[in-house]
Amino acid sequence: MAGLSSIPQLKAAVGGSSSSSVSAGVPRFIFLRKSNGTFPSELVPVSLSAADRRREENKEALDLDLDRHELPEWMEPIIDHKDDLTLLQGLSAKMCTMGHSTYQSPLAVSRSAERVATITRASVDVELGRMFTSPFEHIELTSAHDQKGVVRGMSSIGPMQPNYAFASPGAAYKNLFAAGLEKTNDDKAEDNLNRFLSGKIASYDNRTLDMIESQKIGNYADSVDTLIERNKLLETMSARIAANVPEIEQRILNDEYTRTEQHFAFADILVSSLRAGLTNVATFTLDDLSTPYDDLVDAVIRLHDVGHNKDMGGVPAIECRKAVRTHHMKVINRIVAQLKASPEGNGTMFDNTMILYLPENGETHHSVGSEVPFMILAGGNVKLSMARRRYIRLPNYNDEGHKTLGNWYTTILNAYGNDIKHYGDFDVALKVDQEGPIRHFLS
Repeated sequence: MAGLSSIPQLKAAVGGSSSSSVSAGVPRFIFLRKSNGTFPSELVPVSLSAADRRREENKEALDLDLDRHELPEWMEPIIDHKDDLTLLQGLSAKMCTMGHSTYQSPLAVSRSAERVATITRASVDVELGRMFTSPFEHIELTSAHDQKGVVRGMSSIGPMQPNYAFASPGAAYKNLFAAGLEKTNDDKAEDNLNRFLSGKIASYDNRTLDMIESQKIGNYADSVDTLIERNKLLETMSARIAANVPEIEQRILNDEYTRTEQHFAFADILVSSLRAGLTNVATFTLDDLSTPYDDLVDAVIRLHDVGHNKDMGGVPAIECRKAVRTHHMKVINRIVAQLKASPEGNGTMFDNTMILYLPENGETHHSVGSEVPFMILAGGNVKLSMARRRYIRLPNYNDEGHKTLGNWYTTILNAYGNDIKHYGDFDVALKVDQEGPIRHFLS
């Protein structure tokens, strides 16, 4: 029942026929969140000219062809995908909650904290999922807090409504691919339980005279009914789902894994979910400050301590940061390589995919939101004019032409058919025009 808060929004997706499964050419989006900030200097190509280096250091506007530049060493795992890469600098996010943990804030462009009451809207990833419907609309995977099972996510489905997330590969595998796996007696019992609950809740509703209680009961009944309807749809897709069940070692499904094993298993589950047509949009929180890395260097990397520049067992903090980023690039390479190996139409699934790698808390460990550096990998059918082979630095904060995180997400939503005037909150301290999309990024 952990995911029931998000189920009412799925009615449009499960109400139709099996045509809601992925067809050739459907856009897909993958959001990869990291903690501890990304220093803007970490994304800068190492081969800038002296003049461009000065402009970069002064945070002046730049727009460079990556074909002419060498990437930083830590990006080596994605070097084969350089033609699909854009590095985007200079987006501010001072309207967001920054610092240690940001929860829904960087994907919903708002003040948001641990308290559910602070969530103001559906996050941009969920909005995109609703535009390109599928049985799950949007899935979320997380390594935050070193949790297991199904937990509160870092995306949101509406005001005061956090998404749910799969915190362990076993939980994701069981819940996402159930229709493609042989049903156990427990699975059959769960189906019967859903039908029983739906009938009992509706029966109780007929006996209550309290309008608010009746509304609550109605919402619960709708949620259970929608689960049943979604399961029926998934049954019609069972052959496709079965053909795309990922191969995950049993010990990993039993929650016995290192951090890198967990991440690679999640990457495989994510791609398999796209291939099976279960979703077109996924968010993967790679870590938060409480996520330890136990297999990257000769010590356990504790991200909060690294953020305070503490060595880990003699390994300098800067080297720990680099090791984590390099590992993240290996995860991205795994995702991109699998999508490029998946035929679709006259090309591959990657042609229609956009991957966004962002630091949840901006430019550093104790960030203020002056910058949120983005790495973007996108296929040839991306509907943005700037999303391949570019290094872009937008004008500095409060300089003419400066843009915010809200402008960026508005651009993506507008490009793919959502005509929202502006997504997210405004920065009340910003004196330049900040409404609408970044128009020169639109095709």
